[in-house]
Amino acid sequence: MNTEEALLIDAGALLFNKSSYSSQLDLDLAKINAEGLIEAYNDLGYEAVGISEIDLAGGINFLKLLAEKSKFPWISANIVDSKNNHCLFVPYIIKNKNGIRIAITGLAGTGAADDTNKNVGYKTLGWSEVLPRLLKEISSQTDLCILLSSLSPRENEQISKQLPSINIIIQAGRYSLNRTPLLINNTLICQTEKQGKYIGQLRIKWGKNGRWAEQTSQSSQNPPADQISLTEGSSTYENDFLALDSSIVNDPIMEKIVAQTKTKVNAFGRSNSSYGELGDYVGSDACFECHSKISRKWQKTGHARAYTTLVEKKQEFNLTCLPCHVTGVSLSESNRSFLLSLPARLYNVGCETCHGAGKAHTIAPEKTKMNASPGAFICLQCHTSEHDGAFHFEQDKKLLH
Repeated sequence: MNTEEALLIDAGALLFNKSSYSSQLDLDLAKINAEGLIEAYNDLGYEAVGISEIDLAGGINFLKLLAEKSKFPWISANIVDSKNNHCLFVPYIIKNKNGIRIAITGLAGTGAADDTNKNVGYKTLGWSEVLPRLLKEISSQTDLCILLSSLSPRENEQISKQLPSINIIIQAGRYSLNRTPLLINNTLICQTEKQGKYIGQLRIKWGKNGRWAEQTSQSSQNPPADQISLTEGSSTYENDFLALDSSIVNDPIMEKIVAQTKTKVNAFGRSNSSYGELGDYVGSDACFECHSKISRKWQKTGHARAYTTLVEKKQEFNLTCLPCHVTGVSLSESNRSFLLSLPARLYNVGCETCHGAGKAHTIAPEKTKMNASPGAFICLQCHTSEHDGAFHFEQDKKLLH
């Protein structure tokens, strides 16, 4: 497929990894990452991006600011001014690809984004209030209609059943797996795994009658021609999920954007750091006197230099990375700003990460026992499939003891 035929679009949930942040510092760091993503999407040539409640985590004004910096439109037909109901973003666009007029519209899910205390200045309208009127407006201007949606799967299926003039729904925002396109009525519902692990590629042969060919076998992702009922002028598709894994050579421009963004995040973190204490944690050095054999084995593991790897990559002030490279901090912490003030004794993934805070144990070891058999759930907070796909708890725990 050459670039003249391609339409590069994203359904949203792009800028942040959650819809709200508990501290201003965490949010400010996340905003730096968001700005880096805009640079990358501008360079990649995206033609439209939808809006979800996650994209609004930085506030409506921040998203408006990013929209001004974007070389593509942010699409939403249901995020409106709370006073006059006027759309705050582009409600739809129409692109011409190979002579086919393609309308692209978007709907943000309500959910957290409909919290009126949080969303000063805007509100999110329901789809039934918006879509029928919009489709009537664009019906004479388009051959193919795409909806970028962060609504729930149930709502997307309702839309498919009630509004057959929407030909494709790309759903995003809350999904952790690739989904084979689902044809309901005349709407193809598509979903690609979140966090940019895959790109969904839909190759379409659009027919004159504006309807998808009916599949006699719903269990086949790309059924052969003899399993598709081809009415004259009907449309067909093929779907692929392209894995963005380490085997793909990095693009020099993308590498530069990523490096610059990481440098900004780290510099911002450093500017907000100061010396501090985490009183119940004493650091691994305190364990050496009584547990010298185990301690020497630990010193040869990656845990013993986990913080050093961040320093080498100039990410030692990145709040997203730090929890899995130091001691005494849980990923579930709502406010991670104190990470920037950790004393040096808690650098690296030390004994107390798995066995618990050790101060009381050092004072009265017989009276206060440590957790001698930490469970896999502790490891799996950091050793996720995204960061360590080969992790095996029963095997890997033997590397430490």
